[in-house]
Amino acid sequence: MSTLIDGFTSHHRTLDAAFLAAHNAVDTANWDRALGAFQTFWEAIERHMATEERHLFPVYERHHGADNPLTGILRKGHRDLRGFFEEISETIGAHDADEASALMGTVAQILNHHDEKEEQEFYPAVAPLIPNPEEITALLD
Repeated sequence: MSTLIDGFTSHHRTLDAAFLAAHNAVDTANWDRALGAFQTFWEAIERHMATEERHLFPVYERHHGADNPLTGILRKGHRDLRGFFEEISETIGAHDADEASALMGTVAQILNHHDEKEEQEFYPAVAPLIPNPEEITALLD
């Protein structure tokens, strides 16, 4: 059980560091580094969200109902974050440091709240339902 919780929580910290690297590059107007770092982050968080959506949410919903409010909130969070990532990518591409930094500050707060909800509520609830946690966490890499 803790393998799943530890794996996804650890990946959150890895994603946080990647996002911070991109934000720092924006703040120093190092646009090539910002774009590369943000792309690396975006690919990794997309893989993370897709793993949750394909492998964790369906298992949880089979046990707690397809219209479960917890997975509903988390799915909405993923949709919202994807929209923000598009906007951030556009502002980095336009070399708009003020807008990119402001968006990234907002997204950092949203990610923090989203991660807390997953780590405190969702992962502990879904972990006992996952028979192959090592296989699932390996998809994050």
